[in-house]
Formats: sequence, structure tokens, C-alpha cells
Amino acid sequence: MGTTSATPSAASSGAIPIEMKKGTELKGRYVVSEHIGTGGYASVWRATDKELNRDVAIKRLLRDHWRGASPEEVHKVLEEGRNAAKLKGHRNIVEVYEVLEDSGEAFLVMEYVDGPSLDGIFKEHALKGDWVPVNEALDYLNQILEGLVFAHSSGLIHRDIKPSNILVSKLGVAKLADFGIAKPMPFARAAAARPEQGFAATGSQSFMSFEQSRGEELDQQTDIFSAGIVAYMLLTGRHPFNHPSAAFSIFDLIREPGYSCQEIAPRADLPESARRAVMKMLAKERSQRYHSAYEPLSAVTIGKCKGLPRVCDPERRWVQLLQPVRLPAPDERKGDWEGAIKLYEQALRADKNYSRAFSNLGYALNRLGKYDEAIHVLTEGIRVTNDSNILHRLYDARGFAKSNLKRFGDAISDFTDALDLNMRNPRVYYHRAESAAQLGLVQDAYKDVFTALDLDPDFPGALRLKERLDAGRFGYGA
Repeated sequence: MGTTSATPSAASSGAIPIEMKKGTELKGRYVVSEHIGTGGYASVWRATDKELNRDVAIKRLLRDHWRGASPEEVHKVLEEGRNAAKLKGHRNIVEVYEVLEDSGEAFLVMEYVDGPSLDGIFKEHALKGDWVPVNEALDYLNQILEGLVFAHSSGLIHRDIKPSNILVSKLGVAKLADFGIAKPMPFARAAAARPEQGFAATGSQSFMSFEQSRGEELDQQTDIFSAGIVAYMLLTGRHPFNHPSAAFSIFDLIREPGYSCQEIAPRADLPESARRAVMKMLAKERSQRYHSAYEPLSAVTIGKCKGLPRVCDPERRWVQLLQPVRLPAPDERKGDWEGAIKLYEQALRADKNYSRAFSNLGYALNRLGKYDEAIHVLTEGIRVTNDSNILHRLYDARGFAKSNLKRFGDAISDFTDALDLNMRNPRVYYHRAESAAQLGLVQDAYKDVFTALDLDPDFPGALRLKERLDAGRFGYGA
């Protein structure tokens, strides 16, 4: 069935509510297929986009929240949705395709993710009496931080990072959902009871940052703290602020400046750098916490460095020295990718054909989530480079950037060019397999996974992808 378009003012003029059911059609384009679930402020439906022939998720604001909202509040909701829609094309963020209004109601048309939330994964493990394996936990954390790096570099913070807002596709791709959407929605609750003085009206109590719980001004560090809570749970199976005595609420302990959560115990299967990084993410004093999401990402990535360029060595130090400029001693700029970018740019000003500087600059830009800039730099590097080893790295890094922007076909082409120059790099086969699986090219994905495992039988990413392919947990649009 079709519906007619209307502005929000139609709600007050007696517009007939849309009956959402199988076959309902919005704007002559989106055909509803099934109800997925209902949360605190919206119901979610799966639908088909007839124009682009793809599945989408449609969030419909619950009318109890919409009713009684002022025009300013309605505008804020729609504006938040449009802000979220600016985060285009990153594989670790659920994309908002469109904010539409129909028959006096507002809808968000979003990327459909064919898998559970991280909260659901936690419950599944808890019911089985086990927990998320460390390599898998670090992989999820790496992807969460990748999404935050991209969002923060785009000028947006999330403010509600929690397991239920992290969706995991059947291929194991973790995606941050509800950017800037959930917070301003609950009009009915706000009208019924004002929050206590100093209490932040946004976010979820058990996953708030210290400053958010106290109603202070927020910046990107609030996301880092909340992601630290999720990381702690991934690695331990426990909430960091859930006191064993149960005498205090989680929220009370988050708000208490004198309470620090228990350290994660060192263990052989957990890189020490990652353990320290999670604890630093949970520092209540912002001056003691990471300032940028790429800093903990650097530490977490250490456990995934196998086969990466030498710029990602086990101590996270730069050992690819640039000859035109003198780099400081490695320890002085450990993990400082912005500092690296300045030095690589300086090297290129000294020598515009310095191919290694192009390679390292592209890699550093990738680490900061600046994928479009990385693609431009790496493309220029490919144009001027004759060294096959560096050319291999340039194509590989450009393929990585394109895959993160969900340009999987183009990424496969770059990974193929990289492998034509060096057929012994298991990580490139794995990345090409990931992109192939995202496009539903299952046999191609299997072939590359097996090649990666022939070259390195213990490659964690390839092992995980093989498990998902074996289980049939794949599909287009993941």
C-alpha cells in the first residue's frame, strides 16, 4: 500500500497514522517486510528499497514521544538525524541514508545489518557459560575505535556507546549505530520528570562517561570512556563499575570521582599494550584519559600487526626512517600519527617523488580514518613509484582505505594489483577475501582465505572469516 507525504504539522491536524505492516510502502519507494524490534524511542522495521534493490532498516519514532513535542524539539530530532547522515560510507558505522517525513511522522532510513548487537552476543556467550575469545574481542574493539576515529574526524561524537548500539554483521563487521539520534528523542520522559541537578539527560546510565554522568560539557573523550567500558566487558565478561558487593549502583560508581575500577589482570593471551590501553580509556580525569580515539586504536592494533608494513612494529615505533628529514628517537613520538603526517608531508616537500613518504603518509592517514585523503596521497604515490616493494604497499594501503569506505569492488582491484607484485603477503589475501565476502563472492573469499592460511596457518582474521564462511554467516550489504 502507498502513503501520501505530509509535513510534521499534519500530526496536529488529524493525519491518519501510518499502519506499519508487511507490504506498507513509504514514499513510493520503501516496502516494509518485517518488524525487527522496538526500543525506548523507536520501532525498527526491515524494508526493501525498490530503487536501489537493497534491504534497509527503517526507524519510526514512537508516537508517544513525538506527541506534545515542540516544533523546536521536532526540528532538533530531524537535524540530529541529518547530521548522522553525513557519516557516509564507513564500514564500521551504520549509515543513515535518508531522513524522511510521511503523514506527520518522521522516519530514519538506515543501513540494514544482518546480525545481532554486541549485547546479544554477550547474552549468547553468558548463556553458554563461556566468553568472547580474546582475539575476537580485540577485533571488535579495533573496529569500534576505527568507527570512532572516522566519526570524530568528521566532527561528530556519539554520546551513547554501549553494546546494544554496536551491531555485528554475519561477517563479523562491528558497526556503531544511533549516532546523534537516540539522545534527543525521549520527549515524553523529559516532560514527565526532570533529571536531578547535575545529571546528564543524554546517554545510558551504565555506559556514561564520568563527565557525562555529572552533566558536564562533552567532547570526543566521552566516547572513549564509554568504549572503554565496552572494551572491559569484551575482555573480562564483567562491567568495570559493577561492584562485587552489589551495594552500589553502576551509575553511582561511575559518578564517584574517588572510585577506580579494578585493573584487568595481565595474562599471556592479552597484549600488555591493549590491557593498558583499556585502563587508560577508563580514566575519570580527562587529562589522564586518551584525548583521541586513534591513540588506543594504535595500542589495540599491536595484536593485529602480523604482516603489516614495518611502520606497525610490536613496539608501535616508526622504524621506516625518512632520509630527507630527521625523525626523533622512536619513543618520543610513539603512536603520534598527526606528528607522523607532518613529518611525511615535510619529506614530500623536500622530495616530491619520495615514494616511501607517500606510502607512510597514506598509512598514517588511514590510521586517522582520513580515507579520502589517503586515497589521494596513495594514488599520487602509485603514479611516481617504480619500486615494486613500495608499490605493493601503496596498492595495499589504498585497497584498505577503499574497503573501509565500502568500495569493495575497487578495493579488490587494488589488493589484486598488490598481490601481482608480492604473492607472499597473507594479510592482503585476507583483506581481499573480506571484500569479496562483502560482495557475496563466497568462492573467491574461500580461495583467498585458504591461501592466507597456507602462508600463515595462525592468522587470526583469516581463521575467523573461515569460521563465518563455514557457518554460512555471510551476505551482501554486511
